[in-house]
Amino acid sequence: MPFWSSESRALKIIQNLPAYGGFTPVAIEWSIFCERWVPGLTQDGLLVGVNWSGQAASGYEIQPLSVQRNIEALRKST
Repeated sequence: MPFWSSESRALKIIQNLPAYGGFTPVAIEWSIFCERWVPGLTQDGLLVGVNWSGQAASGYEIQPLSVQRNIEALRKST
């Protein structure tokens, strides 16, 4: 499941790749991501696609809980 760290990153994919044409980026609050999305993605056996880019919209795919832990660690260090 792809997620982008900014609206501009998501829009770039939407504008440049026909497969994503017509999509609209939606912001998700961090608490909602942690409380709802992480458990749901985990239960469904899905990975998080982080800031996919390029002509193939490709990049890293990470376990949802790893994304949550890494971002929380980064937030605490700043």
